[in-house]
Amino acid sequence: MLPIIYSPVTKYIASWGGMEQGRCGEFYMDFMRCASRVGGPRAMNVDCVKELADFNECATGLKQAKRYRIIKKERERQNRPYIEPLVEDVLRAGTS
Repeated sequence: MLPIIYSPVTKYIASWGGMEQGRCGEFYMDFMRCASRVGGPRAMNVDCVKELADFNECATGLKQAKRYRIIKKERERQNRPYIEPLVEDVLRAGTS
């Protein structure tokens, strides 16, 4: 969609709400590159499903949250204690 009034700040304002700059920007751009090759409806349902799934996972974190709940439930089932996070990165400690 073209802007009604084009000014020096039009491109800046157009990026508001866009996903290109966020932490999921690379996944968004992968999907958009794929979608631009095959077209919108086909991209969503056929050809770019993997790219769209990657972007959705990055944006929502649903699979990560589900994995966390499964691991937590299994840990409780096995009656294992909570593991405290490491204070210092193990890999960095060995290289100094």
